[in-house]
Formats: sequence, structure tokens, C-alpha cells
Amino acid sequence: MDYGYNVKCGKDVYFNFGCTFVDVRTITFGSRTLVGPNVSFYAATHPLDPVLRNGTKGPEIAKEIHVGEDCWIGGNVIILPGVTVGNGAVLGAGSVVTKDVPSFHVVAGNPARVIKKIPQNTDADSVAGAEVLMARMAEKLEDESGL
Repeated sequence: MDYGYNVKCGKDVYFNFGCTFVDVRTITFGSRTLVGPNVSFYAATHPLDPVLRNGTKGPEIAKEIHVGEDCWIGGNVIILPGVTVGNGAVLGAGSVVTKDVPSFHVVAGNPARVIKKIPQNTDADSVAGAEVLMARMAEKLEDESGL
């Protein structure tokens, strides 16, 4: 982390190892977001004009980064300054995210592009069905491991 105090997280956010935060400006994460290993969040940048950039004597520019709730960010993703990632988005491993990601979409590539829209299961029966499926999977794992 660069500064450390400019990173804000909701509840149950998970970061895998090796993440980098250049938090010259605020970087926020919504609840239940999952971040893979070696993901980089670069809120800082520099002028393109080399005269203005002036090596280490030039200005550092920064723009906030916002990641919504329930996002999944694959390993080795790079998110650049000023990007907003919408709720429920998935960022494919190795992607370089240069512009905003719409909610409930999958993006991947360099630069990251929309691959597909994620269908939303808002039906209460679907959610209940998922809970039953997860419970069955847990039971199977317990049986296999002898616990």
C-alpha cells in the first residue's frame, strides 16, 4: 500500500496475497467482493507530456477507484485510475481495466472488454435452490472426508 488510509472496504471483502494499492486517492470496495492474487489498483498517474511530467519533479495526478458489491476480480488484474466497477461484475484474470465496467457484466482482456452480461437470479426459489445445492455439496464433502 502506498498510503494505506485511502482504502475503504465493506463487509466480507476478501483479498488474496500480493495485491498492490497505489492509493493516492480513495479506493473503495463494496461488500462481499473477492479479489484474486496479485491484483493491482493504481489510483495515481502522471501527465503524458514529458515536459510537464518532469521526472520525479512533476505532478502526480490521481483519480478514485470504486469497486461495487459482490464483484469477483481474477488474479493479476490491473485497474487504472478513475475506474468504477459496477455491482456483481466479474473481471477476468490478467485483464487491464481502463474504463468503467457495467454492473453484472464479465470483462476480460487488455484492454478489458465486455464479454457477456451475467443473468441475475432474483427469484426467491432460485436462491433457496442454491442454498439446498450448497448444503448437499457440503454433506457430500463431509461423507468423503469422514468427518
